[in-house]
Amino acid sequence: MTWSEEVALVFLQLLRDPELIRYLLDIAKPIHLNFISEEARDFHVSLRMTREKRWALTRELCKLRKFNLMNSKVPITCTLPFDDGMWSRSCKNLKALRYFRAGFIRGRYIADDVQEDRDLELSLKIKVVNLIFDLSERGGSFRNLFCLGEIQEALSDFEIYEDWSDDINETNIFQDNPYLLIDKNNGLFHIHEIVN
Repeated sequence: MTWSEEVALVFLQLLRDPELIRYLLDIAKPIHLNFISEEARDFHVSLRMTREKRWALTRELCKLRKFNLMNSKVPITCTLPFDDGMWSRSCKNLKALRYFRAGFIRGRYIADDVQEDRDLELSLKIKVVNLIFDLSERGGSFRNLFCLGEIQEALSDFEIYEDWSDDINETNIFQDNPYLLIDKNNGLFHIHEIVN
């Protein structure tokens, strides 16, 4: 049972007027939501570490000569309670987010005997980005002779062209921005080419 249903049942026993109960719930719901939100925010902020606390913990571990317990990859300025593995995954995810820019990962669609390169759906983009960073044989066959450096260079060029277009307030000043063309026909799923 939801909070508003429970409150309505309690009020129903006392007031016995559904319209009055609806009116009171319209007033109480925002107050309850604000209370819950503040409580959740306070809890999550309490999990964070200040820079001073992280330095103190590092100094304490140095004094005890327990260097193996230090999180060597996590910067001192990070306020989130990360360990080395969480920090590495977070950095990897932030790098992968750049690939989701609109227009960078495209698929070839055929409609009315006309081929058109269009932005892939989000679910396919997720698969593509996972395969780009996959270092196994599966990721290698997906990249199809393109190395990760070439893909990253195409993304950097795409970002430069896109940012330059934004700076001069023009849309599509470059008709041929670099992008990845994914071949997904016939059950195959691999990078067809990097279009520059």
